[in-house]
Amino acid sequence: MQLLKGRRQPSPEVRSMLEAMVDMVPQGRVPARIFNDPEVFELEQERIFGRCWVFLAHESEIPSPGDYVLRYIANNSIIVVRDEEGKVRAHLNMCRHRGNQVCKAEMGNASHFRCSYHGWTYKNTGELIGVPYWNEVYHRRLDKAEWALVPVRVETYNGLIFGNLDPDAPSLEEYLGGFQWYLDFYLKPGPNGTEVYGTPDKWVADTDWKICAENFAGDGYHTPVAHAFGFELGYFPSSARTHFEGVAVHIPGKGHAIGLGRTPGMPPFFGFPPEVVEAMQQTLTPEQVQVFSQVRTAVCTVFPNLSILLQPFSRIPGQPGVRFVTMRLWHPIGPGRIQMWSWCIVPKDAPQWYKDESYLAYTLAFGAAGMFEQDDFENWTNLTRQVKSTLARDLVFPYEMGMDLEPDPTFPGPGVAVPPYVHETNFRNMWSTWAKYMLRD
Repeated sequence: MQLLKGRRQPSPEVRSMLEAMVDMVPQGRVPARIFNDPEVFELEQERIFGRCWVFLAHESEIPSPGDYVLRYIANNSIIVVRDEEGKVRAHLNMCRHRGNQVCKAEMGNASHFRCSYHGWTYKNTGELIGVPYWNEVYHRRLDKAEWALVPVRVETYNGLIFGNLDPDAPSLEEYLGGFQWYLDFYLKPGPNGTEVYGTPDKWVADTDWKICAENFAGDGYHTPVAHAFGFELGYFPSSARTHFEGVAVHIPGKGHAIGLGRTPGMPPFFGFPPEVVEAMQQTLTPEQVQVFSQVRTAVCTVFPNLSILLQPFSRIPGQPGVRFVTMRLWHPIGPGRIQMWSWCIVPKDAPQWYKDESYLAYTLAFGAAGMFEQDDFENWTNLTRQVKSTLARDLVFPYEMGMDLEPDPTFPGPGVAVPPYVHETNFRNMWSTWAKYMLRD
């Protein structure tokens, strides 16, 4: 079934802006209008989220047959469920009879989903098996096989479940384009991978999803300014002077990007317990160990809207800290408005004390009321409000940082690696990719 055919066409004004971006972005210019515009938002629903692989859930959230969670791709409510045979499936959360949602709880366990309107009942595989009064009103002529729940294509990578509305889209492996090499740092801390600690934090914010995705694609430039107190009070194991060391990497044409910050003199895999360090050295390749053992901060975006941050953090300033990983989804719900989803993931085989400490560090720094989360959203909401003004619509922003830098040909990982950690090469690749999707009919 073809779920989405890209029916919406941009106005001549927006098409002209998008076509201009093809030349503007490589020259370090991005139009301000893209960050909070109703027409751009509507076009993104089909041309970005209707075509890209979008993160749905972590497999540890649905560990047993019948477990499910409700998630979203654009404005589509999606049931992500593990069927009775253990297979991960996804269905549009809509009864095929009149369109009522068939699942209303955000998580749970169910072998079947029953519509509360006319009672059509579906197995968690999506098959329609129950139609009230099938003999009396349909005279046994309704073909149940024709009216199953609408399936959504799913693929996984190391515990992450992605969905795609486009049946003709390339595989997830091709879509990631080698970025798996960097995702392994977050997802392969041992032979059994990772698990979600607790349930995701969720809240609504008046900001554009692209601002957030860009920030996590390696914006280390804002850290010594927006989070200056973190250095002053000793929450970070680095200083503003050493903060910029490292490398930024992107996958050309894919939009995925990561910033790898380093602090000279740090012990290998600083902030992980010995058990996790030993496991990582066994599960990662020698080349990955070479790169990641020296990394302080790893912050990435999987295009379009999944971001992950791995960061050492000291709950008691000045004392040795622990690593935490926050995984977040910037889910757009309107022009300049998102629903924020944030998970804490931990190594499955790590000792319990470490999982607890990691979660506390995550909560303090980047939970819903985290100190650094508040800094970021204050800036992002202000930015989103400003770019909607009448004067701002015709402005452009400078993305010139690092245009004279050369890639490191000796870097062992895939993609284009450009030292140091802080510049805007990743962002230029991201916006070129975004414009390519938005222009493709």
